[in-house]
Amino acid sequence: MNSSDFRLVRLTPTTTSGSFSGGGGSFYDANGTLQTAPPNTLRLTYDPADLSKAPSALIEPAAPQLLRYTEDLDNTNAWFGSMRTVSPNAGIAPSGLLAAERVAATVDLGFHYLDQEVIAPAVPYANGEKYTFSVFARAETISRIRMDFYYAIGGTGGFVAAFNLAAGTVDGTAEYIAARGAKIQALPGGWFRCSIVGTVEKGIEYPSKLLCRVVLLDATGNGSYSGVGAPGVFLWGWNLTPGDKLSSYIASGATPLTRAADVVGAGAGLVYSNVPISEPLWVAGTYAKGAKVRDAANLVYESLADGNTAVLTEKLKWLRLGATNRWKVFDKAVNSQTTAPGLLAFSVKPGVVAGTLMLLNMEGASVTVSQSESGYVKTQSLVRHEVDNWYDFYYEEPIRAGDAVFTDIPPYPSATLTVAIDNGPGEAKIGACLVGKPLVIGKVTASFSAGVLSYSTSNADTFGNIEMVKRYNAPRMNFDVMIPAGREDEAYRVLRQFTDTEIGVIVGDAYAMGIGYGFLGQWDVPKSGNGRTARIEFKGLV
Repeated sequence: MNSSDFRLVRLTPTTTSGSFSGGGGSFYDANGTLQTAPPNTLRLTYDPADLSKAPSALIEPAAPQLLRYTEDLDNTNAWFGSMRTVSPNAGIAPSGLLAAERVAATVDLGFHYLDQEVIAPAVPYANGEKYTFSVFARAETISRIRMDFYYAIGGTGGFVAAFNLAAGTVDGTAEYIAARGAKIQALPGGWFRCSIVGTVEKGIEYPSKLLCRVVLLDATGNGSYSGVGAPGVFLWGWNLTPGDKLSSYIASGATPLTRAADVVGAGAGLVYSNVPISEPLWVAGTYAKGAKVRDAANLVYESLADGNTAVLTEKLKWLRLGATNRWKVFDKAVNSQTTAPGLLAFSVKPGVVAGTLMLLNMEGASVTVSQSESGYVKTQSLVRHEVDNWYDFYYEEPIRAGDAVFTDIPPYPSATLTVAIDNGPGEAKIGACLVGKPLVIGKVTASFSAGVLSYSTSNADTFGNIEMVKRYNAPRMNFDVMIPAGREDEAYRVLRQFTDTEIGVIVGDAYAMGIGYGFLGQWDVPKSGNGRTARIEFKGLV
């Protein structure tokens, strides 16, 4: 859309909680630590390679972990723990592993490696099937590892990649890396995730097993080392999953596990929020004066009397305070804000085609919007330091507040949108989250005006002393919009359709004063051949 477009946004309200099932997989928290989410909880994960980025929702299909004993942090099975503590010549004999699944896990010809086979399923592997093998490693005295991916059949069809952990690179030419699908991802604390993709390419025979091997190399890459004790490369986990997509880490023990699919329900609504609900749901009983409860519509009420046994509709006993903290962002009052310490994050499913997101009355350093299906991620800064001179540059503090619009979101009705407002050590706040579909009816001329409608009052006593009672104010705007020739009837229809209806307005991309949520005031659409413009009035909500 052009920066001078006059856009009306048909809003899709968020009024109910959406459903979510599955989950229970791993994700990275704000410190880059791998965590496991509770079941039926949407995962918000950080990028471990850049923790300064805001988190995004992690929605994955079901994925089986094809390996057993994928980690051994407590050394109970002497699997990866042996890599750290056992003399190389002592070998590794993990308890609980089937002999058929452990070809070798010992020192062989100077190589220290771990092998594990995957028993073939009942249906033979088909040509073109892909599998992704990845390990989590950290280098010390030995700086490189090699990963092999073999078929256990008459011959071997191997996929080999060497990873230079010290430099964080993959050895080989660009063509070799692309053909093998070798990737390395830097993680916090000096860890790396090294991954390769293998494809079944047997013309007649199919493998009965898949063999994954990790070989520890020294700095020169010759695979030998001297001395006893820890070989210098630490491994704490590995994954083998079908397909060529990198799956989130799946830990397994004696039995391989399958991570459940992340499924957002068919209905629209709020899918996730990191803002807790502190008010208990009202039930019939006795309440003390000052007690706060909420109803099914997420509205908060305060008891006005001791021994209160009345229902919430009795106004003499209950005072309605407004929406809960979690739901203030979705009420109709822009000035009431949802707040959270540091980071405020929530995910919504619009359920309809909606390519525009309006976020109003925010306080924070930045806001990031991500979409689950398309991979769309965009961040906007909320820090403003608009000054006219050097004195103000040094002495006026930057402002962490404002509005933001995202007008280029891919229009996927089944996708989930995640909003993350980061305010560092401060309180993150937002007044309104509005999702909708934009309609362009014309171009804004070079001039438009914006002001406020104040609801504050002032009282003067007999001596002329003024007492100001400060209340909220609402924005108001006046636009001159050039309607293209031949589009007058359509502009008239759209404006009439949205008169007396809550709607969003976006005028240009360069001015925050041209963003609003409210309703149309007086307007008229001229039919003239001399280039006259439509006069449109907009009144915002508080």
